[in-house]
Amino acid sequence: MKIVTLCLLASLLATAAQAQTSYQAPTGYSLQTADDYIEYEPQVVATVNWLEKTPLGQQPELRKQADQFLFQWISGSSSVSVQLQKYVADLAGQDSELLMLFMGGWARYQLQHPEVKDPAVLNTEGIRTMLRAYRAGGFRKNKQLDELTKLDSKGTLVEWVRKQLAG
Repeated sequence: MKIVTLCLLASLLATAAQAQTSYQAPTGYSLQTADDYIEYEPQVVATVNWLEKTPLGQQPELRKQADQFLFQWISGSSSVSVQLQKYVADLAGQDSELLMLFMGGWARYQLQHPEVKDPAVLNTEGIRTMLRAYRAGGFRKNKQLDELTKLDSKGTLVEWVRKQLAG
């Protein structure tokens, strides 16, 4: 019975490890035309998913490639229009990776919900991506993000965002 349990545990661990390393950042991509950007939309979603689930210190070279791809795609895409507000930069502080996560979360949500135009909803999704990545680990302690995690769990994060956008 112990052998079966150990084999099952080893199989689960191997599957979890493979899931975390199965992401491949796009390489050799060309973002010249609108069709190029549309072609890479699934990779944008996969990239944001990977970035938010992978602790900051893990696979730094892959993370760098993912960030570069994501930034280039967001910068030129006509499908999404990410708007960074001062409060987001304040939340991120010295962790520029958090800004990339915000932009990625916004872009992913806008791709998956093209009908949504409400800036508060789009900002909230960007922040939620930041929060998921923050909880995944590797970031400096951030009291503001800890507070926003509590607001999100209470279902009041979007109201907080609306106040930030109004102020």
